[in-house]
Order: sequence, then structure tokens, then C-alpha cells
Amino acid sequence: MTRREIWGIGLIAGAAVCGWAAQAIIDAFRAAAREDLVLYIGVPADSIAFRFLVVALLSGAVGLWFLIPALIRRIPKKVPRHIIGWSTVAAAAAAVPAFGLMLLFGALGAFGIGDTTKIVAADGRSVLVSQDGFDGDVVVIYTRHDDFHYRFAREAPEISGWPRVKDQNCRLDTAAGGELKLSCGSKAVIVAEEGITQ
Repeated sequence: MTRREIWGIGLIAGAAVCGWAAQAIIDAFRAAAREDLVLYIGVPADSIAFRFLVVALLSGAVGLWFLIPALIRRIPKKVPRHIIGWSTVAAAAAAVPAFGLMLLFGALGAFGIGDTTKIVAADGRSVLVSQDGFDGDVVVIYTRHDDFHYRFAREAPEISGWPRVKDQNCRLDTAAGGELKLSCGSKAVIVAEEGITQ
């Protein structure tokens, strides 16, 4: 077995592990979403899953690039080797647009077309503020449910638009009645405490 074959097998195995991890994280994210929760592990879990997917796609492509030519060269007869070789090149050329689209959408999911910002109050309670990446007109606030989940609290058009929430010096304070007050610049919204568990 040549070094290229060993690298090819290793990269394909790594791609399989990354693909499995991406699917496991997406399954956990979807299970949380069925209960109106967001799985958050420093960043939203779907973003982590898409990062694994991008690594799996790139690792798998490079692994195949290493492994397939080495295997084709092992075919002893010239005519079948050329037929299989050119057929493989044609199949790879046909797959490039689909691979490119998967990589593009994987990268958009991984590195985002929106922002999710965690804001913590002085008493330790926190909220996630999610803002769409296009014109910033959709802002959604999630309150802490447990260590890794946040529950939908409300939409907040009051703080939408520009500048983006992540670029403002937002502050989370305890308001009257135990509710939370999210202040971003001169704008403020009240966030109901439902869904927060201490």
C-alpha cells in the first residue's frame, strides 16, 4: 500500500466521522427544535454541524483524489484501465457543480448569514439575540431554558435594522417583576421570564 493510498483511506475515514458527527448534532438540534428550543453550545448547534459537514466534504474529496488514481493504476490491462480512468474523470467533472453547491450552502450554514449574540445579565441570566443576515429586520430573542438550550421568548422589531445588535453595546438588566430588560443603544425591550430556569 502506498503513502497516497494510506492518506486517501485516512481522509475518507475522517470524512465519515465528520459526517456522522454533523448528522448527530443536526439530529439533536432538530429534537430540541420540536420542543421550541435552540441547542446552543457557544454557537448555535446547527452552525457546528455545518462546520463538520464542510470538513467532511473537503476531506472526502481530497481522500478520493488520493485514493482513486492509485487504485486505477493497479488495473493490469491497459484498455480497461483507460476506460475506467476516463469514466472516473467524466463522473468527477459532472459531480463538481453539485459538490460546489453543497460546499457553498455548507459554508453559509457554518459561518452564517445571520448573527446570534449571547447577552448575560449581572445576576447570571442570559438571552440569545438572533438577527438575520440580509437587512437585519428580523430579530428574535430566546431565554435560557437550561445549560445548552434556549426557548423562544419574542420577536424584537424595536432593535432591528442597523447598526446590528452584535455591533451595539447591548445590556441585559433585571426589570420590575423579575422580567429582563434588553437595552441596545437608545432602544430597549422587555423580555418575559417564561422559559428561564435557574
